[in-house]
Amino acid sequence: MIMVLATGVAIEQFEKLSVDLRVRKLLLATLLVGLSTSLPELFITVTSSISGESQIALGDLIGANIANLSWVIGGAAILGKVIPVVGEYAREDLWVTMVLALTPFILMLDGGLSRFDGFLLIFGYLAYLNDLISKGRYKIKQAKLNKHIVSKHHRLVLSEKTIHLIKMILAFLVLAVSSSKLVGVSVNIAHGLGVSTFWVGLVVVALGTTIPELVVSLEAARKKETSLMLGNLLGSVVVNSSLIMGIGAIIRPVVLAETVSKGLAGIFFVAVLGLFWLFTKTKHRLDRWEGAVLVGVYMMFVGLQFLILR
Repeated sequence: MIMVLATGVAIEQFEKLSVDLRVRKLLLATLLVGLSTSLPELFITVTSSISGESQIALGDLIGANIANLSWVIGGAAILGKVIPVVGEYAREDLWVTMVLALTPFILMLDGGLSRFDGFLLIFGYLAYLNDLISKGRYKIKQAKLNKHIVSKHHRLVLSEKTIHLIKMILAFLVLAVSSSKLVGVSVNIAHGLGVSTFWVGLVVVALGTTIPELVVSLEAARKKETSLMLGNLLGSVVVNSSLIMGIGAIIRPVVLAETVSKGLAGIFFVAVLGLFWLFTKTKHRLDRWEGAVLVGVYMMFVGLQFLILR
C-alpha cells in the first residue's frame, strides 16, 4: 500500500512538472504515465537485482505484463463497457508492443539474460522512444487528440516547481525503502511456502505492482480517455519488457532455470498477448465480454500457479 501511495505522489508531481514541456495527451500517456506507473517494477527490479534476488525481478516483470494485458485492461473494459482502439494503436503500437514484449523471451532461449542482452533490451527501448518522439505530432494529429495537458494546470512558477521536485524525490525515496522491504518479505514468503522467489514475484509481487496501472486505467475508462488508458498499458508493457528488464540484467544477469512455473508463465503470456491482439485488431475495440474473458484467463493463470504448490 505504501508503494502504491508513493507511486501516486510521484506520478502526480511528474505530471505537473511536465506541464511546461507542453506535452500532448498521447505522448504524455506513453512516455510519462507509462513510465511512471512502472516505478514499482523499476524499484523492485533494481533492489532485488542488487541484493542477489534477480528471480523476484524476473517474476514481477513477467507477471506484471500478464496482469496488464489481462485483468487490468479487462477490468477497465468491464467498467467502461467498450474500449475503442483508435489512431496509430490499431496500425503500429500493438505490433511494436508485441515485438518488444516477446524479445526478452527470445533472448532467454539460451538459458537466461546476460548483460549483453540487457544492453540490447535498453537499445530496443531507446529506438522505440526515438521513433515515438519523431512521429509524436503525426500520431497526435491522426488520433485527433490536440488538447494540451496545460489546460488542466496553470504553468508552474519556479517555487512551485521546486516543491513538486522535492515531493517527487521524497516519493522516490519511499519507493526505494519500501521496495527493499518488499524484497525481504518476498524471500521470507518463498522460504515459508517452499516455493521459488520467481513464483512469489510472478504471483504475489506482480499483483501489487500493477495496482497503479489499474487505478489509471479505471479512471481513464470512467472519463472515456482511451488514449490515456492504452498509452498507459502499452507503455508499461514496453517499459517492463525492455528498459526495466534490461537494467536488471545489467545489474545482475538472470539464469533461467527450467521450472513448471516459468514455462506456464511463458505460455500464458503468449496466450494473453495473442488474445489482446485478436480482440483489438478484429473490430478496433475491446468489448465488455472480451474484457471478462481476459480477466478469466488471468484467474485461470493464478489458479494453476497455486495448483503447482501442491
